Amino acid sequence: EIEAVDRSQLVTIPSGFTELDKKIIGFNKGEISLWSGRNGSAKSTVLNQICLNACQDGFKCAIFSGELTKQRIKQWIQLQAAGKQNVAPSKKYENLFYVPQQTGEKIDKWLDGKLWIYDNAFGNKFESVLNYLKELVENKNIDMIVLDNLMALDILTLNGDKYQQQTTMILALVDFVKTYNVHLHIVCHPRKAATFLRKDDISGTADLTNAVDNVFIIHRVGNDFVQSAKDFYGDAYASKFYGFGNVIEVCKNRDLGIMDELFGFFFETQSKRLLNDV
Repeated sequence: EIEAVDRSQLVTIPSGFTELDKKIIGFNKGEISLWSGRNGSAKSTVLNQICLNACQDGFKCAIFSGELTKQRIKQWIQLQAAGKQNVAPSKKYENLFYVPQQTGEKIDKWLDGKLWIYDNAFGNKFESVLNYLKELVENKNIDMIVLDNLMALDILTLNGDKYQQQTTMILALVDFVKTYNVHLHIVCHPRKAATFLRKDDISGTADLTNAVDNVFIIHRVGNDFVQSAKDFYGDAYASKFYGFGNVIEVCKNRDLGIMDELFGFFFETQSKRLLNDV
């Protein structure tokens, strides 16, 4: 008597990363993806790029960053939107690039009505941010939201100790995405770990990874990655990714059951993009 799921009725937002989309198809609306990785692994880079790809495909997105100002996020997004061929190098600093004003204005015009950035001046209390997102979804028909990062949200007004507060928060977010039919990406930093980062290394209560639909870990390829990935996956599989700049690991994918798979990308300094190939 249970009705079958008609996949043709699911709204799925592609990531824009070719090999990753071949495996997971994309991000289903009404679900949550959790992202983690060490500092400098490109978590924000990936999520900004996913938002731009979604905008290119006709979806609307919103970004909350508890660490960066709205101006810094805009500059970052403009670099990624412009691409290597449309940015200019700084005459003073090495490996620093900027978007010329005329190009930036064109990007702003293109993103108008497609992408919203939360102003941190409104505060970071969880209830206030969630209420703002509800209003935004209702008024602007948002399809996808990024919360970067979860620990930047103030949850002290919620009942219980910090783990109970985190559980209350993630359950409220699960209810939110199902009620408003959006896809939510959340960033959560890992605990300090000397070995290959695993799902269990993600900071906070275990309810975070249990409640979400997808879990991704982003690795920056270096000596640490080579050694730890070889120990975990074996050299035959891990060595396929030693030549990349960054690796996205699918640790959990509830929809299709994909797990423990790696996808390699090349980092482009000029545009802060991750590329499928060079």
